[in-house]
Amino acid sequence: MNLNASGSATGSTTSWWRPPGALDAASLSGASSCARSSSSRLVVAVNAVLNDAHASQMTPIDNLLALRRLVRAPTAEAALFSQLRPSLALRLLDVLAQQLLGVAQAAADAQSQAPFAADAHALLELLYLFARHASVGYPSPALARLLVWLVGDVVASALGGACENESTLKLELLLLAELLKLNAGVRLFVKESRKVKDFYRALTILLNSTEDAELLVFSMAVLARLVLAESLGAKLFSAKNAEQAFELAFSILDGSWTHPPRSAGRTGDDSVLSARTLLQAVSVDLLCELAGRAELLGRLEKHARLAPLVESCFMAVSLNGDAGPMQVALHLLASVAALGLPFRKLLLASLADGDVLHRVLQATLHPSKLLGILTTQLVLRVLGDDARLTRGLVLDSDAHVQRLQSVLTGLFRCVNETAALVQQQQQADDGDSLAEFALSAPYLHSVNACQLLARLCEFPAVRAACVHTVSLNQSATLIQLEAAQLGAGDPQSVLRRCQPRLALHVVILLAKLAGDPAMADKTKRTLGQFLQSADVALVLGAGVCSRDDKALVVETLLLVQRLLAEATSSSSQRFVAFGLAEGVLSFGQRVGEAAEALQAAVATLEASSAASAKTVEGLQTELQQTRRAQDAATAQQHAELEGLKGRFREQVRQQDEALAKTREAYEAKLRELGAQCEALGQLASKSAGSAQHREQLLQASRAKEALLADESAELARKVEALERRLNEVARSHAVAAEEARLRDRELRELRDELAALSSDYTAQRGELELTHECNKTLERELSDKAVAHESTYKELVLLAKAHKAALDEREEGARATEAARDQVVALEALNASLQARAHECKDLAEQLERKVVRLEDAAIVAQQALEDEREKRKAAARDVDELRKGHRAFESDLARCELRAAEQRLLLEAKDERLRQCEDEIRHLTSEVGKQVKLQALIHQLSSGGDAHAFAASSFLARDS
Repeated sequence: MNLNASGSATGSTTSWWRPPGALDAASLSGASSCARSSSSRLVVAVNAVLNDAHASQMTPIDNLLALRRLVRAPTAEAALFSQLRPSLALRLLDVLAQQLLGVAQAAADAQSQAPFAADAHALLELLYLFARHASVGYPSPALARLLVWLVGDVVASALGGACENESTLKLELLLLAELLKLNAGVRLFVKESRKVKDFYRALTILLNSTEDAELLVFSMAVLARLVLAESLGAKLFSAKNAEQAFELAFSILDGSWTHPPRSAGRTGDDSVLSARTLLQAVSVDLLCELAGRAELLGRLEKHARLAPLVESCFMAVSLNGDAGPMQVALHLLASVAALGLPFRKLLLASLADGDVLHRVLQATLHPSKLLGILTTQLVLRVLGDDARLTRGLVLDSDAHVQRLQSVLTGLFRCVNETAALVQQQQQADDGDSLAEFALSAPYLHSVNACQLLARLCEFPAVRAACVHTVSLNQSATLIQLEAAQLGAGDPQSVLRRCQPRLALHVVILLAKLAGDPAMADKTKRTLGQFLQSADVALVLGAGVCSRDDKALVVETLLLVQRLLAEATSSSSQRFVAFGLAEGVLSFGQRVGEAAEALQAAVATLEASSAASAKTVEGLQTELQQTRRAQDAATAQQHAELEGLKGRFREQVRQQDEALAKTREAYEAKLRELGAQCEALGQLASKSAGSAQHREQLLQASRAKEALLADESAELARKVEALERRLNEVARSHAVAAEEARLRDRELRELRDELAALSSDYTAQRGELELTHECNKTLERELSDKAVAHESTYKELVLLAKAHKAALDEREEGARATEAARDQVVALEALNASLQARAHECKDLAEQLERKVVRLEDAAIVAQQALEDEREKRKAAARDVDELRKGHRAFESDLARCELRAAEQRLLLEAKDERLRQCEDEIRHLTSEVGKQVKLQALIHQLSSGGDAHAFAASSFLARDS
């Protein structure tokens, strides 16, 4: 019998137990090659995608493809990722759903699917791969939007005449089927969607209009998970249709289904749809879904192709089998075993053959840990708990047990290597790495190997072989290491870390081996003492207090019952029970300490949330003050603008009047000039000098006119600059209103997160600080805008002064050109241009007025939104006040109850005092009655005439009595 860590036989005089640090160096060096880092590449890639999503960035397509390659790897970590890390998988599903919806929206906006097809396919495949075995429950908002989009896109593709071999449609159906598989909440959500009837009709059209096996199987799987138990399911899956579905599934599984070759460009070689095993696995799921109805279950049980398919699947399970076909075969056998007792009997009938059983047990040591785990789980499910069903297995003869010796040795070797790895992690003093290692493939394989060994030890011959093979020292070391891990660290680590499943199953295995007659007496006594130690009790306490594995709790309770039953007397049973209770109590105390620490953390978070609420109220007050200041500035600007428009209208009116007067004056002067021209005809000699003089005056007037035109152009540029400035003010006001709405939305999100007391309080505090910084930035921007408004007003004043100066200069030019006709024509042209500019200024003023009205409307809308948010906050405050009032009323009621209890105690004491007084009165009355009796006796004696001696004697007797 193997009694030490190296596996050599020793005498019964030496103890097999050694301290945890006494493992052989050879075993440590041999196991070090299997050690893994605490954070795998897949977890790192998933965290990278989540970090990109937290930073509000789209994950690059190269990173998505790398993540897809990692999760499609045939490893236990990739296949069981959603089971081992459910919270991380759900977060990743939400992120991928949001990114897929973003890609779909971008494709819809671009009116073209081609640029986004690769991204959509990669995201759909990732969603399917991470949705496998994921417990979603009721869908989150992101998954709910994804489900609505999937249903709508399938309806549009099926009813719109899309190509049947469209890979996107297949991936969408595959994702829907996987989400509906294990999640009743998802099924309920899809059934309650608005397009569910169109969805059923679209799937029915697909079934009737295609011969593609993938579309048929995927569509039937979705329909079976939605409507099989309803009246529509009875129509769709009638006896004839169900028989056709069975034939299709069996044809796909045994390879007899012939389907057309896949078109080039439809699906890439690296797509999940290119794997034949995917269609076979979904076909197995379809068979199990259809077996959910009793009549279809009976048809499947009697189907002629089931037994040959089971035999072929057992033939595919071997130590050197291919990964793909073997995984499908194991999936089929495990699914069939879960259908009921008749199907388990069918599998047990196949395992009754010694060669088949030996080959299947050998496959538990497959080089692929995933296939080893699946094979071990299959054997455990087929064997079950009923010993009567396993009587036909050839496990009681020595010949077959000798044949299985290599399998037993390999299973124990897996456990010993895992024990060495656990010790390495313990020596590294890294609890997180040990908790991460508990989710690795070697650890899971060792757990299943221990379960299988414990189940096989129910056969006496196999148990005797295990007694000679087990390494008790490494088993005890493993138990002590995991027990020490439970007792180390802070109490909250007990809630974070995984349960010591391997140590617990090793304890179960050792308890079954302890009752075998082949074990030496001293070893049996030492093993019995070890099973009653504190480490074993702590491991059993962790198993009893398990929160997520009911089967583990059942196995632990059965082991406790076995240990108590093996005690010879009631006192020893009490001693064993006391030791086990110590372990359970110790683990329960650590869980209680962890719960108290969590309650303290929750109280701290509540206090922080209250402080944050006060901060939010302060921010809202500041925001309200900022809004008021902004409204006041807007009103002031509007008033200034109205005054400016009034002054501008007055100036235009005065200009028109001046122009009319100038025109009349010019006409009068023209008449005078006509008379003067007639006189000038007579003065020809003087005309040359006067003409030269007029020419000089004309040149001077033209120079002044050019200067005036330049000043008018400068004035027009200033008006345009003023318009651009007003546009910038309007845009900045719109941006400020949008930022205010964003702040309101962030405040609402903050209130929801504070009400839910989410564990992401740190991120919320960062968001609150960011909101505070944004509010400060908004205040600075508003102050800058006020300064800009003031500068704009100053520019308008300067512009009005410049305009007045221009008018003065124009009047001077008009007076300078009164003497020439050419000057009159130039002034009339200038007058027409000025009138056109005046109309343009009027239009500009009207546009400014409309913009101001729009700004006022936007400010009113923002004010209304702010008032609504304020009302909601007041309603929440009223609710909190009502709760506080109810709490104070409850405290006052409790105080009144205590007062009434005190009053009742006082009444009780008063009644007791009254009773004592009554007793004293009774005693006093009794003494008075005795005196009266004596007096009556004395009177009677005196009246009877007795002598003095008799009277004295009777008086003494009466007194004595």
